[in-house]
Amino acid sequence: MPEPIFITTEKGDKIRILTPDEFDRFTAAIPDTSPHLKTLFNVAFFTGMRYVEIQRLYLHPEWWQKDRGTIYLPREAQLKVKRTTPERYIPLPSQLVGEMPYFFKNKEPPHHKVWGENIKRWALKAGFESIIGFVPKMTRASIESWMFMAGVPMNQICLRQGHDKLTSMNHYQAIPFKESEKLEIRKRLSSWV
Repeated sequence: MPEPIFITTEKGDKIRILTPDEFDRFTAAIPDTSPHLKTLFNVAFFTGMRYVEIQRLYLHPEWWQKDRGTIYLPREAQLKVKRTTPERYIPLPSQLVGEMPYFFKNKEPPHHKVWGENIKRWALKAGFESIIGFVPKMTRASIESWMFMAGVPMNQICLRQGHDKLTSMNHYQAIPFKESEKLEIRKRLSSWV
């Protein structure tokens, strides 16, 4: 099994970057008895939203612009001190079109700490050797690195994620995916480009 991929934050925290195979292993470990948690994980992964933004989206279903296939995040959705964009539009990928109605009908997303504990528990259940880097930010960091690998234009990634170009360049462009992983990522995100 190849070595895990991490990015390290300015504070020195490690965040795991999932490969396609690791994504599949991880999501298979989310219990079938908790489909609302699998939906929540998919929304977190494929939107690339911060977990607090997902919690606020749940409370504001009007931010989901179903006819436009977009999630609109106004300024109050973010509450991030270093925010570089006053608002964001996140196009819904095909992976989420059928899941969004369930997201709003399901239970409210758990507290950030509980969500982090769930992620660690599922990583252990999936058989990962270490749970280092299995944190809520993992979904956001992983999908951003996937978008770069799939060839989504940088300006679209930055607008979607609410990053400036420098943040994206510093973290996500040099992820050492293997060739087979790159091909699989491009396949899975082919409709995004």
